[in-house]
Amino acid sequence: MQEYLKWILASLAVLIAAVAVYPFLVRDSETLVLDDVARASMPNESFAKLSDGYTHYQCGGPKDGPTVVLIHGAATPLFIWDYQFGALAQAGFHVLRYDLFGRGLSDRPSAYTADLYDRQLLELLDSQGITTPVDLAGLSLGGVVTIQFIDRHPERVRKFALFGVGFFKGYPLSMRILSLPVIGEWLIKGFGERAMKSNVSSLMSNPEKAREYMQKMSQQMRYKGFKKALLAILRDNSLGDLRPAYERVGKSGKPGILFMGTEDHLASFAQHTQLQAVIPSLEFHAVEGAGHDAVFEAPEAVNPPLIEFLKR
Repeated sequence: MQEYLKWILASLAVLIAAVAVYPFLVRDSETLVLDDVARASMPNESFAKLSDGYTHYQCGGPKDGPTVVLIHGAATPLFIWDYQFGALAQAGFHVLRYDLFGRGLSDRPSAYTADLYDRQLLELLDSQGITTPVDLAGLSLGGVVTIQFIDRHPERVRKFALFGVGFFKGYPLSMRILSLPVIGEWLIKGFGERAMKSNVSSLMSNPEKAREYMQKMSQQMRYKGFKKALLAILRDNSLGDLRPAYERVGKSGKPGILFMGTEDHLASFAQHTQLQAVIPSLEFHAVEGAGHDAVFEAPEAVNPPLIEFLKR
């Protein structure tokens, strides 16, 4: 019996050791570094040097047209707007989309806060000589950045559009565990990429679009610092409950439009009534059958009312 117990304990020790070292044996897709050499190898890409580092951006449409700024969500870089970028430019708008710090081809600072994203957008507009009020379109986290920017700089915004945005209700247990020190690093290193692929399938109701998304996302995941930025967002409370900011934006009376996929289980489709109550100016559009990333899944349902609203 004693020998059997020793065998059990030895087996558990081996299992625990194997689990502990597993993340370090998994091939990490983050192999590339964003630096001056990397940027020099991308002559067709545009970068603005801001106080917190370089920001990757793209412009389209007539320069003298009304400016629309597209702000992506927590994980996905600017490609999430592929189906709106050209459509808005063709409609006569000057379109600016960019990668938030920590994503895409933008730099990876050491900390990620609400102040960082607000400063990034403000400095990017100034770097492009855009001083007249712009229209902001924000998806998920980008919608939070949009609300905060309007609250802090109301004179810089004319209209706004929100996609997949809801009030912060607290992260689910899986995300709270991921935010824990040390454990979060271990989990995201060993299982982050697999979890992200699984998460895309749950967030998108269109399998074909989900495959296209992951093909483009694989490029994003090659650069060092992406997973670290995701962890930082989970651990930062400044992007949490911004209800007071929503209320102030609601009182400003600025025209807004809200799109929510009926199958959005992340922001929760049902929250649109709460948002409309706080921001009475919001014009609401339900995107039937779409998940969280309706702009990518169902551009045929999003683009016409979006363009009509911005032109109005």
